[in-house]
Amino acid sequence: MTGWWRRNRLALIALAVLIPVATATLVGVAWSRYYLYQPTIPMDVDQGETAELADATWGPVRAVDVTDAEELTAPSDARVIAVAVPVDPHGESPSCFSPVLVEQDTGRRWEEMTTELGIPYSAEEPTNCTKPEDDENGDPGPVVPYEIIVGYIVPADAEGPFWVEVAEINSYPSFIRFSVEP
Repeated sequence: MTGWWRRNRLALIALAVLIPVATATLVGVAWSRYYLYQPTIPMDVDQGETAELADATWGPVRAVDVTDAEELTAPSDARVIAVAVPVDPHGESPSCFSPVLVEQDTGRRWEEMTTELGIPYSAEEPTNCTKPEDDENGDPGPVVPYEIIVGYIVPADAEGPFWVEVAEINSYPSFIRFSVEP
């Protein structure tokens, strides 16, 4: 071994080690972002039924097609679907984001649009999981049952049945998927 190969052998050995390590790291990070932090394992729940997840009882979920949406801010070529998800915590209150509405036949997904519909936030009707209010001493109050109330703006051609997907953060990758038909 003479010349260029000999002078650069340490750099070439480092490259031979670093390229596979960097590739494995990038693939591992991409995998963990998708599979570890995305709800991927559904627990299907039929209409009118309840489910147990994260030390809480969820459901039965109710959905209605809001036809008298004149006071709501929605496009004329859209439907407004309102959903109520009862949550009965048995211990600590669960942690979740707002539920997602999914059309079962096509897989189209809609995020909640409650404030965009012109409905102001209400602590009595939260759009995601709530934590008990602290009392005057700074101690958390009692954990009580509540309902998550959300509104969705969907295209007029969206047809049921739908799924209402609720992902409890501490239960990833599992999530609850309620079947509803407004």
